[in-house]
Amino acid sequence: MKLVIEQDRNLKETEIVIRCSEINSELQKIIDAIKICSFTITAYKDGYLQKINHEAVCYIESVDEKTFIYCENDVYESKMKLFEFEEALINSSFVRISKSCILNIDFIEKVKPMLNGKYEVLLINGEKLIINRHYVPDFKKKFGL
Repeated sequence: MKLVIEQDRNLKETEIVIRCSEINSELQKIIDAIKICSFTITAYKDGYLQKINHEAVCYIESVDEKTFIYCENDVYESKMKLFEFEEALINSSFVRISKSCILNIDFIEKVKPMLNGKYEVLLINGEKLIINRHYVPDFKKKFGL
């Protein structure tokens, strides 16, 4: 693989061009990483529209057909649906843990298995979330258990 970087001060926006004969797994990982780096979330708080870096998000939850973005100290509302976030963040540190929640594993402080096959996670901001049984295998794979 050859890497070419051209710097041009006249460009207004960074452009990434990938030339290849085929997309293999190594190249797909690079493409996914680029997509994740450029993904920002547009959300509302107190009537204002704000851009949030996905790395600042603890978890995303859908409640009563509304989608909420939970950061360490703030909660925002987004017009995107939960499945849209799941698709956009598929190759990142986010994993679905229930029908209504996607968790950023980078914010986990502790994980505790429960008797009923579920897991409980304690986040660095003190919140506790439950990982439903159906989503435990994906969580364990993403978290490295």
